[in-house]
Amino acid sequence: MKRRLFLMLAACAVLTLSGALANFLLNPYGIWNTRLIDPIFRKPKDEHIALPYAIHRDGLSTLLVGTSRVVFGMRIDQLTANGIVNGGVRAASLRDSCAVVQSAFANPHLKRIVWGLDFFQFNQGWNPADPEFQRRFSGGPGVVIEDALLSLAALDNGIDDFKRMLRGRARLPITATAPIPWPPDTICRQFAAQRSQGLVAMSSEAIVRQIEILPGYQNYRWSDEFWRLFRATIDQAQRRRVQMILFVPPMSEYELEVIRRGGLWSDFDSWKRHLVTAGPVWDFSGYNRVARAGDFYSDVMHHKPPVGQTLLRDLLGMPLPSCDGIAQTLNAGRVRLEQSNIDNAIAEQDRAMMETASDQSRYSRLAAIGIKARQDRAAANLRASF
Repeated sequence: MKRRLFLMLAACAVLTLSGALANFLLNPYGIWNTRLIDPIFRKPKDEHIALPYAIHRDGLSTLLVGTSRVVFGMRIDQLTANGIVNGGVRAASLRDSCAVVQSAFANPHLKRIVWGLDFFQFNQGWNPADPEFQRRFSGGPGVVIEDALLSLAALDNGIDDFKRMLRGRARLPITATAPIPWPPDTICRQFAAQRSQGLVAMSSEAIVRQIEILPGYQNYRWSDEFWRLFRATIDQAQRRRVQMILFVPPMSEYELEVIRRGGLWSDFDSWKRHLVTAGPVWDFSGYNRVARAGDFYSDVMHHKPPVGQTLLRDLLGMPLPSCDGIAQTLNAGRVRLEQSNIDNAIAEQDRAMMETASDQSRYSRLAAIGIKARQDRAAANLRASF
């Protein structure tokens, strides 16, 4: 009996050590300098795990920060490419975004931060807790062992990377091999490939379902605490001479109608007034051509990667694509907000809202249905709790 138990324990130890060795060699999060897999074949499945390690690599020069709009809209297949790291986090709270930025300050190679700001992140009620994500930024061998050596998720990710390597570079999509930001010709090809897909092709029912689960606009209350955290992070960047490029991402008119019909438009304006006290902001939101460009969005909330890559090129002062009017539409909706022009800019955006918004429009009608469905669901959950 004792011999059998010993053999079982020995087998478990061998399996554990074999798995740890495989994870070390496959290195899916790029923590070590192993050479088994070329980094171009990496594709991290969970940025919550991979990101804390990516932002500390020597090659980092530019950090992208934000919510899922940055994760998907400025997608980098490997999470990092040619000095740019996509530090967006799905469902990110403001605490998450600030933690990413503050951790990146420890990297002496960091030169600039491109930060996509979301209105809902400044809501007191939008504070999803992810202690594991925060813990990873503290580092330490215990965290690395748990995440990268003794993790089945890491092993699964590494095996997929290994399979991609076996298939060869020629089988990788152009989005995995193109530099970041994508060159104009890559943007044009990808935009053409995705034309008539996404939001523009969605049924009314699918749009309502997405509106019902839009994050952060329920019971919106401005958070002074989150604002102080944000300002402290911006001030820290200025002291470290890290360039900060702030922008408000494009928003579909469906989402704008959720804000307007929810009685939050004045709060939306006030938020922008606060933002410009931290520095200039490139604002792509508002009732403009971008909001109604259905082909620009993969769903109600997210713009497509070709749009995000064009936007990134614009923010970095790089030449823009000349196809399909992508750059022209973005430029028509782009406003540079500063303390010197904020009153006029807000007045112009309010005028566009009053001229464009209509309770009879498709955008408004579907937003109203989605808001009511969300309210009904919340009421049902409340009744069920008693």
